[in-house]
Amino acid sequence: MVALLAVAPVSQLVGQSAILPAPGQFEATPMYVYQTFEDIWSGNTRATIPSPMVQHTATVGLEYGVTETIAFDTTVGYTRVNWDTAAGRRRDDGITDTRVGVRWQVFDERATSCKWAPTVTLRVGGIIAGTYDTGVPFAAGDGAHGAEASMLFTKAIGETGFGLYGEAGYRLRENPVPDDFFSVIGAYKTFGPFTLNAAYRHVQGLSGMDIGQEGFTFPALKEINQIFESGLGFRDSGGRYYQVFGAFNVGGRNTGDKAIIGVSATFPF
Repeated sequence: MVALLAVAPVSQLVGQSAILPAPGQFEATPMYVYQTFEDIWSGNTRATIPSPMVQHTATVGLEYGVTETIAFDTTVGYTRVNWDTAAGRRRDDGITDTRVGVRWQVFDERATSCKWAPTVTLRVGGIIAGTYDTGVPFAAGDGAHGAEASMLFTKAIGETGFGLYGEAGYRLRENPVPDDFFSVIGAYKTFGPFTLNAAYRHVQGLSGMDIGQEGFTFPALKEINQIFESGLGFRDSGGRYYQVFGAFNVGGRNTGDKAIIGVSATFPF
């Protein structure tokens, strides 16, 4: 994530599900995300930078179902930031933060007769800092190792094709990057092989300073992102799933007012 725009990491934007791969099933999800912004929140004050920042990110997410209730996941990729300024083009690029995790499905709504019971899954994971530069406004990320834990849920509403999903978690990172609380709540509707979804995502730094405050440094900022996201997916007869998605900020602090678009495809083996 660009230090000044402080985008939600891509693996959060289209993250893991409370539904696990079947035992012995391997899934690969290549993804491309384009994001840009020209307006920022400096603290709580909006401002415009001289030219837009643009970030391109390509990742591959891998998942493997170990048992009916346990699955492993990892995400790795490459990212590049371009920022054309009066002094010339600024650029930062490198391997993205790598995320590895394990999920434990503690409750499966399909295994109960209670019509209100959701599927609930717990996830714990680690973060390995990427290889991009840090400490500058156009950095491609925060460059900090860390760990995270979250609870995910999903709930189908009857046989309507409508359902809800969400996640809430905590991210611990090494100094000087603040820890994060993150959450998402969304809904989906299936239409035959098509699925439409929409969600609100909140990522909040729990400490740090404001841009422009005396003594502030990148990436030790109190970043807050409030994001609306939506996607449209299609599942073919072979179980492959293709999706286009977009997102934009509806609020924030020490972050860019971002526009985000992306595509992904999931291939089961």
